[in-house]
Amino acid sequence: MAYEGVSDYCHSTYDWSIAKENPSIMYVQMGEENDSAYQVVFRSYTGTFVNFYVDKTSGTTRMEEYVPTLDVRSDAGTINIYDYLDKEN
Repeated sequence: MAYEGVSDYCHSTYDWSIAKENPSIMYVQMGEENDSAYQVVFRSYTGTFVNFYVDKTSGTTRMEEYVPTLDVRSDAGTINIYDYLDKEN
């Protein structure tokens, strides 16, 4: 559910048209998991990564943006992952 919610969020928030010719420049993939959270990673065509840390209990998701070329990390806010899951399931 963490992957699906983050993927839905990213597809509704970011412009994926640039990735039509080269889909490998933008993607969503699962990261690490610990006792309390799942990590899901979004890579933008700009090379920036957004790490989503999804709380397993509440669905509260902390976002952290990372720009590797500048080695800069910044808080990118929070969302509730349940707001981005398909309501029919």
